[in-house]
Amino acid sequence: MNTRLPSIAVTILCLLGSGCGSRNTFQPPPPPEVTTAPPAIEDITIYQKFSGRLEAVETVEIRARVRGYLEEVTFEDGQQVEAGEVLFVIEKEPYEAALKSAESQLARAQANHKLADAALERKKRAFANQAVSELDVLSAEADLEATAAAIQGGEAAVSVAKLDLSYATVTAPISGKISEHYVSSGNLVGGAESTLLALLVSEDPVNCYFSVDERSLINFAHKLGEIEPIKIADEEKIPVKVELADGTIYPHDGVIDYVDNTFDAQTGTLNVRARFENPKKMLRSGMFGKIMLPIELEQAMLIPELSIQKDMVGSYILVVTPENMVESRYLELGPRYEDLRIIKSGLENDEQVIIQGLQRARPGIEVQTGSPSSDSTAATEKDS
Repeated sequence: MNTRLPSIAVTILCLLGSGCGSRNTFQPPPPPEVTTAPPAIEDITIYQKFSGRLEAVETVEIRARVRGYLEEVTFEDGQQVEAGEVLFVIEKEPYEAALKSAESQLARAQANHKLADAALERKKRAFANQAVSELDVLSAEADLEATAAAIQGGEAAVSVAKLDLSYATVTAPISGKISEHYVSSGNLVGGAESTLLALLVSEDPVNCYFSVDERSLINFAHKLGEIEPIKIADEEKIPVKVELADGTIYPHDGVIDYVDNTFDAQTGTLNVRARFENPKKMLRSGMFGKIMLPIELEQAMLIPELSIQKDMVGSYILVVTPENMVESRYLELGPRYEDLRIIKSGLENDEQVIIQGLQRARPGIEVQTGSPSSDSTAATEKDS
């Protein structure tokens, strides 16, 4: 009889008994960890943008005011010119001759006036001796008055001739940047219509015209003042910025210095002008830009833009309740402020907004909360 079989069976039974001594139980994973922070409450300044168009403060069309052949162009196309600098020279000979003719006519009238004055004195003495009649004296007085009128006419003719001669030399009325010359030397200019020779524009400062709609104007009524005044006093000028076509902000702030006195009935907008210093000539007439009009907000509620989500209903965020449960809050959003978003309604000041770990959170689950990391805290403080 084999005595080893019972011992093997006992060993197997012992092993089976030891394996069934403790039962496996499911251990649920810990709640996901998220980072929360309350909304920031701060006084901030945001900007509302309006499309605008840049224009030179002064724009002058250089035209030929007298008829003649263009003799000389004295500037390089596109150069800077100073006020009073000679730009074009039109042939002067016909106008110099006209001036000499007018001066000679004036000299003749002055000589006739002296002769008429002397004749009147003689006739007055003769009339006193009854040598001439009273009619002769009256005739001499009329001759004197006629010669005086001729002098006035001659002086006027001389002035006109001098003026025409001065127009033969075309000078810059303002300082600025001149365009290319539209007419070359040797061409006939002037005549029935004054010939456009070039265009001259000032460069510093530069105006920017933009239109403000009625609703926006109401928001800025405390800054723009009444619509009635055309000019704004210096102490009331509103600082503005301008965003250029590439998205950069022009480094020099401008000021609103003019508000139109009526609305455009067709567009329902009011024309407004801002003026910008342009020392480096970066701004050019005809460019487009966006005027950034400041709005000061007191105690604005701010949250990170990345914490906002969207669904079919609208924009919402996830918050953590005091019981560590996740809930959603649908919001009425305001404009962006750097990397933050202004919240108009839908969120309380003391609620904890999930700003990190959104992919691990959903409404109705329990979570563990943690404080923002030092990097994210610094970023939030910088953004706010």
